[in-house]
Amino acid sequence: MSSTYDELNVRTTEEILKNNVHDLQEQLVNANKRVASLRDTLNNIINMHKDIEYKLQGIEIYVHDIKELIDD
Repeated sequence: MSSTYDELNVRTTEEILKNNVHDLQEQLVNANKRVASLRDTLNNIINMHKDIEYKLQGIEIYVHDIKELIDD
């Protein structure tokens, strides 16, 4: 025979706290995954930026050399 307590599904403070801790752990794991993903994306963007800068420097050198050839 079940008690009124069981029928109402009343939770103890300990059960509530355990659920809260579990929920917070899940949120922390998800936030950590998002931060890691953003870090990887940012690293990719930084690497692309460095590559573009390097290629632009090469183009500037070629343009400078071509201007010198034209001026001669």
